[in-house]
Amino acid sequence: MTLADDLPRATRVRVLFFGPVRVRLGVANCDLACAKEMSTSSFWSQLIECYPELAALRSSVRLARNGEFLGDGAKVGPGDEMALIPPVSGG
Repeated sequence: MTLADDLPRATRVRVLFFGPVRVRLGVANCDLACAKEMSTSSFWSQLIECYPELAALRSSVRLARNGEFLGDGAKVGPGDEMALIPPVSGG
């Protein structure tokens, strides 16, 4: 998987960054090339290749695909929109 801002939506995954993830990376989103469906573990591995600083945040960030949090065994595929959601607190 590589950064792919110029590929058609059907061959990429849009990744949205929020909170501390956005601050740490200095970007709000990116598009990654994605030719076929993959596990969330593979998605993380390939995303960390592009943004190594995400490795330190991975354990505290949840993934959402197309607006819904992902469960065990979920897949990521071309055309999906992924959001990296950091922990939140309220008061």
